[in-house]
Amino acid sequence: MRPSPLLARFPVLRAPAVSAPVIPAGRRAAYPALTADFEVLDRELTPVFERYDIEALRDQNRYRRQQVLILLGSATITGLGGLQAVLPEQHWPAVLVTVIGVALATSTRYARESETLDRYLAARARAERLRALYFGYLARIGAFAGADRELALGRAVLAIEAGQEPDPDPDPEPGREPA
Repeated sequence: MRPSPLLARFPVLRAPAVSAPVIPAGRRAAYPALTADFEVLDRELTPVFERYDIEALRDQNRYRRQQVLILLGSATITGLGGLQAVLPEQHWPAVLVTVIGVALATSTRYARESETLDRYLAARARAERLRALYFGYLARIGAFAGADRELALGRAVLAIEAGQEPDPDPDPEPGREPA
């Protein structure tokens, strides 16, 4: 059963530990001419993609959990504040508001300092760049159109791991300036 659209992006207690393949094995069978390319991609690109994809999924889930905690804590503080207004002679709502407020402020500061969102976005960007390389390699475009396709793929993967953009045309024709 699929979760409702409202809860589809709700964080889970344990983040996913596996990455979905770029192209599932069942669909690869429909393209026997690409078998050699799939083997190269599985060796050179897929392990790096999976590492960044899992990292992004974990940080995304962690960030969403932090945001849900902040929302629930804020709603609880609001409710307790209203309860304190209704029961001014009682002191326990004010004590709970203070305790939850301090805990919420601490967790919010931790969330900001841990830079979970920044790490998630960086890992997701690398995973998606690697996914683009995957399809570029299969389509034999750009740097992957020549004879040194595997070398170009290896260089592009290393560039993305280093946080750089891969060179779109690493070996231009003699006498021609790179674009």
